[in-house]
Amino acid sequence: MKFRVLILLLSCISLQSFCQNESWGDFIKIDFPKLDQLSLDNQGFIFLADLEGNIYQYDRNGKFINNFSPARQGSLSQLEAFWTVNIFTFSTDLQEYRILNRFIIPIAENRFPMDLVGLAKMATLGNNNVIWVYDETDLSLKQFDYIRGRIIQNQPLNLILDRSSLEITDIKEYQNLLFLNIRDEGVFVLDNQGNFIKRIKVESDQKIGFWKSNVVYLKDKKINLVNFQSDETEEIEVPIGIEPKAVRINRNNVLFFDSNQVWIYNKSETPLDKF
Repeated sequence: MKFRVLILLLSCISLQSFCQNESWGDFIKIDFPKLDQLSLDNQGFIFLADLEGNIYQYDRNGKFINNFSPARQGSLSQLEAFWTVNIFTFSTDLQEYRILNRFIIPIAENRFPMDLVGLAKMATLGNNNVIWVYDETDLSLKQFDYIRGRIIQNQPLNLILDRSSLEITDIKEYQNLLFLNIRDEGVFVLDNQGNFIKRIKVESDQKIGFWKSNVVYLKDKKINLVNFQSDETEEIEVPIGIEPKAVRINRNNVLFFDSNQVWIYNKSETPLDKF
């Protein structure tokens, strides 16, 4: 009798695992040693960067399309492809930013002027030819007009975010809001003038991902979607059999990745289809 119960329990566990795998459908895998950064554009293309700052473009089915190698190589602190027209990269090590078109051809690249930005720790592309820069020398958040080469706004973050360590792990502009992920403190939301709005409880030091009105990140093998308007949270378990470090979502795909590979799922065949 005990043996039959054990067999039944094992069958239920196997069936549950099978169902969970089935709910995610099949995946396409890109093998990519030394993967450092991943970003998606709004056309379904996938952009990967390695530890030397080389950028590779793939289509939604994992087919290689194009690549770009910078003259000065160094790891990227930021890779953003979700803008309508441009791709943005920033390297803290090189103190250098670059803006590329959809063919991964540079259209603007330079170092931040040292008389304006002492030490750029993090940077993200904003609207209207602006780059948001966190300057660690004076703990300020600056708007840098990269066309005219001047600072158009300067906000002292140590006054705006009082009692914060300001150990910023990521910064991104999204839907005319600025999101700062600060280690062990959560994600702080500012308006496009740099004024504090709210703090979102996000327990992750990963790069910030977005889907619609949600901040998206992985924790304990679960996808966490935190609505930055309502603060509602959804959790979805990752597919069985993979060990990803991060997740990204667009209207076509759900992508998981670690430092060596990318798993591409068709979004319509996943639990995220309802989002």
